[in-house]
Formats: sequence, structure tokens, C-alpha cells
Amino acid sequence: MSGFEVPLFSRDAYNMWKKKMLLFIKLSNPAYMKILESGSCVPKKTIPGIAATSTSSAVSEVEVPKDPFEYTDKEKEAVLLDANLQLIIFDSMDDDMSHQLMNCESAKHMWDTIELIMVGTQEYQLDILTSRYEAFKSLPGESITQVFERYYGLLNQLSAQGKKYPLRETNRKFMLTMPRHLEHQVSAIRERPDFKTMSLAELYWKLKIYEMEQEQRKIIYGTKF
Repeated sequence: MSGFEVPLFSRDAYNMWKKKMLLFIKLSNPAYMKILESGSCVPKKTIPGIAATSTSSAVSEVEVPKDPFEYTDKEKEAVLLDANLQLIIFDSMDDDMSHQLMNCESAKHMWDTIELIMVGTQEYQLDILTSRYEAFKSLPGESITQVFERYYGLLNQLSAQGKKYPLRETNRKFMLTMPRHLEHQVSAIRERPDFKTMSLAELYWKLKIYEMEQEQRKIIYGTKF
């Protein structure tokens, strides 16, 4: 598709890749979406039944796949459409995932296989990230900025895996990680009526500004935090 490159597969940001990939597929050809939902076209023909004999029962008409040379022009186009979509999916994959798709017979088979593999992977990754979130705390000697960047990055990773915590909870947890010299300001912010709706970035900057002011006072007056 002119002007766009196929999104490269990412295990760590699978949901984001999937969203981009579906948009890319849809923009490439809306007919591809039907293939992912209903499967590829398999041209078939009907063969006559077999009459009953003294040793066997009658067999009604049956449908069997056509040989490729029997395809109509429309059927050839439909089959090529599936092949094109398979190529798009392959172009997006890394080497490891490509090998796992080698035996897939259609684009839908490939897409469903990716989903099946990644559901298990995502559950494992989500368990690890959830454990990190629950155990999150500031490290000795870590600055407010370093704590914020680690915490914000962890929340983004959780969000990419489909896990989002309420704003009130993420704010409360962030405040609990703050060092002791910010205890007074933390208490003051938590008592504000807009604390529940304040963004994490706003909380960080309020604490950061307070810390900078305290450091300035220490320089000017020689006082401690």
C-alpha cells in the first residue's frame, strides 16, 4: 500500500501491533477483513451421487475442492486475495513467529494462530507486570523523577497488555512511594478535593516543585528538609 509500511510485529506491545495491523489490512483492501472473519475462499464443485447397489448404500451429491485449473476468473481472484493477505502477515512477523506460521494454510489460519500463541504469552507477561506493580516502591537514593519514570513506564506496559487501574488507585500508590522529606506535602495534596481527578503527571510536578523549593531554602538558609 503506497505511503504506508506494514507494522512490525511486537510481542511486548501486541495489542498495539494488532490495532495497527488491522488498520493497515483494512486500508490495503477492505475485502481482507472478511477473510480474517470468515476464512478464505475454497472453490468447490459438486459431484454426482452414487446409486445404491446390492453391497452398498446410495451416496448423495457431495462437494469437493476444485483443481486450480478449474477455477473461474472470480475464484482465481479470491484465492489470490488470500495469498496476498498471507504475504502481508508474513512481512509483519519476526523470524521466530514466521516459523510458527509455516504450516498455516490460509490467512485466517495464520491470524488465529498468532492470537492463540499471544494470548498465553500475554497472560504470562501480565502476571509478571502485575506483580511488579503490587511490589512497586522507591529505591534507596532514587530521585522523584526516577521514581516517576519507572512507575509511569510500568503503568504504560500494563496498559499495553490491557490492564488499567483506576486513577485514584494509581495516584495513591505513587504517593505512598515518596521519600520521607516529602511527607508533609504528600499529606497536603491528598487532602485536596481534586486529588481524585489529578493526573499522575500533575502529582509529580507538584511534588517536584515542592522539593526544588525545599532545596533552594536549604541553600539560602542552611535549613534541612
